[in-house]
Amino acid sequence: MKISIVKMSTMKKIHLAVLCLITLTIVACSQAKKEKTLEEEIAEYKANQIDFSQNAKPKDFSAKATDGSTFNSKDFKGKYWAIFFYDRSYLIKSDSYDLVAELNNTHKLFGDKIPMVALINGFCDNDLELKRQIDSAQFAFTQIDNTKGPNKESKVKDNVFCTPAKIIINPAGKVVYNGCGGNTEKFNLMLTDLIKAEKL
Repeated sequence: MKISIVKMSTMKKIHLAVLCLITLTIVACSQAKKEKTLEEEIAEYKANQIDFSQNAKPKDFSAKATDGSTFNSKDFKGKYWAIFFYDRSYLIKSDSYDLVAELNNTHKLFGDKIPMVALINGFCDNDLELKRQIDSAQFAFTQIDNTKGPNKESKVKDNVFCTPAKIIINPAGKVVYNGCGGNTEKFNLMLTDLIKAEKL
């Protein structure tokens, strides 16, 4: 009688072990399917990336703005419009550069003719402080928090690595100007010429 109980107990242990092995194999296989190669990850990143390089035609994108509204690039189809990219660190004036003053002046001069939007890139681990800085800047045009942080990913996957960057997109959706750096007069001269030529 004791022998049969021991045999039954051993059989149960074997069945349980086999069941565990099958479960682990299924889990391992499903996880293996989810893992991507580096090439696949790069290809996926590029497929989702919006190209703002010279002569490119960036695909449409939308994102929530810092004022709670939703920006959609489709709204600018058939128009010239400008997009700025800057690192959040530029919200603080330095001894040599004041991005807030520059962008506010550019918008004051041309914003009634050329719609403008800005994407704030970089790393941010304090959203409240970032909001305070944006509010303090008193921008009169749309700002999109595109920063990355411990609990957030950037909203717009762009290929802009220079900061600050200033881009003009024409009515056909093509990038006709892509400039880098602050205190550049060329951007404002281009907008002036554009308004004159197009009689905007």
